[in-house]
Amino acid sequence: MKQQAKLAAPYAFPSSAPGGKSMQAAQASPAIGYNNWGRIWKWTSKTYKGQFTLQASALLVLALLLALLSSQAVSRASEDLDTIGNDSIPSVDAAQAMAQYVEDIDAKAADYLAAVGLTELQPCVVPGPNTAVISLTVHACDDHTIDAEIQLFNQELYKAAHNVTYPGERTAIERITAGFEEYTSHIAVMRSEFTQATNTENTHDPHMLKAWQAYVAASNVLHSKIAWQPPVNAQGHVVFNESNVPSCLLKGQSAPATTWVQGSIEDILTCFGDINKSHLDAAYNDTSSFLDGSRALLFALCVLFCVLLLLCSLRLAGVTHRVVNIGLTPAFLVSIFLSFSVISLFNGMAGRHGAYGQMVKDDYDSVYYAAQLKRSGTMANADESRWLVSLRFGDQEQTTRWANDWKQNVVEVQSLLARARNNRTWKEEDQPLTDMQHNWSTYYTIDARIRDAAGNGSDQQQILQAEHISTGESNQTFSKFLDAVDRLSQANRAHYQETFAGIHSTLAISLLLYSLLYPLVGLAAAWGIARRFKDF
Repeated sequence: MKQQAKLAAPYAFPSSAPGGKSMQAAQASPAIGYNNWGRIWKWTSKTYKGQFTLQASALLVLALLLALLSSQAVSRASEDLDTIGNDSIPSVDAAQAMAQYVEDIDAKAADYLAAVGLTELQPCVVPGPNTAVISLTVHACDDHTIDAEIQLFNQELYKAAHNVTYPGERTAIERITAGFEEYTSHIAVMRSEFTQATNTENTHDPHMLKAWQAYVAASNVLHSKIAWQPPVNAQGHVVFNESNVPSCLLKGQSAPATTWVQGSIEDILTCFGDINKSHLDAAYNDTSSFLDGSRALLFALCVLFCVLLLLCSLRLAGVTHRVVNIGLTPAFLVSIFLSFSVISLFNGMAGRHGAYGQMVKDDYDSVYYAAQLKRSGTMANADESRWLVSLRFGDQEQTTRWANDWKQNVVEVQSLLARARNNRTWKEEDQPLTDMQHNWSTYYTIDARIRDAAGNGSDQQQILQAEHISTGESNQTFSKFLDAVDRLSQANRAHYQETFAGIHSTLAISLLLYSLLYPLVGLAAAWGIARRFKDF
């Protein structure tokens, strides 16, 4: 202790003269800044009190920096989670559901006209929140199902309209609304004309012909182009109600806004989903890059903080001969805990197989492509119905169109089935994947029988026989296929929701923990050092 006093004495600050200035400072006022900074440097480098004051200040600043950076990183991760889970995914889900409903409505409308001759009763499942199973003819069941699915479509449209977040969504919602109103108006005309027909089994009945024409008009709105087009200016350019309407991916190609807004309901639903899916993927990629960078930075700062605390504790113990410091020791132990917590949190979230990668790429992508599979399968099944009703009314152009479309959709289904198998993550997916493949193969085989029956020229009831298979055995098998797809989707969505909820709660706790404990650790370390100043 005597040696310490000798070290400190030559560099002690001079006493102040009256007026608050030292005599030396009063004589050399031009060099006041330089001289004082020099004395401060000598004090902090040559005296124990100065050295430990500097270390305490560094620890406090580093603790506050860690509190700030870790809290900001957690807040940013939470914002990205909110973007993924609450902005993008609900709208993607709504787009997928609307596409599924409108395709099935179109299939049921085709059967409504083509299967009127089937008079036997069979179980009818009417979709909705309270699913009902009743015994009806195919025609009557289709009539109930069309009403139910129009209502379900409108519910999804309402959800999507109240979750508009990104440029282009509002325009898409406006066009989907206009297109669906036009589509359902044609379906209403079809049903009205059907009820006025004298003989509904006679395709040459004037009202049946008008019903068929109304169905074709509705189908064109769904697949080709909405007749109610958006306004254009004097130069013929589309006038948008919002700025920065983006292009989207249609059939593997980028379609500019002026193209897709003038397309069909199918096109606009695809683009509405693509806008949200692209923002979902962008948010995920941005989050991945951010998490990787934050993990590296916070790891380095945490290690530095813990090392500085350890070194300061050891040096102070050596100088004061006190092994345990009431402030530094707890600060060091808590810093170890916080460091493990921060590093574990960001290690668990970052990377392709981290929590965000699992949630988006493993879980939700499986949900997304299951919905795509369901949509493509429904389109293929609807093509079968559209093909049969075209045959019944002798429309060769429509017959060829839907035969070719069926082939394209079958190829898409096979591709999506392979993708689902390759993206298998959870054991709960195994049975649905097996059932999907089995039921689709069975359905495909039945379709060949339908086409054989429809082409049997020796049977005067050939179309009705084909409809009997299509609306009976074929649709039952297809329902099993859809059920398996739903089970696959549910398995992945359950994991997605579990991961989402886990990340959300962990981030909320971590934000509170880091923003409070790091400053307390810094203050505890500084306090523990300051308490020993009396020993110097």
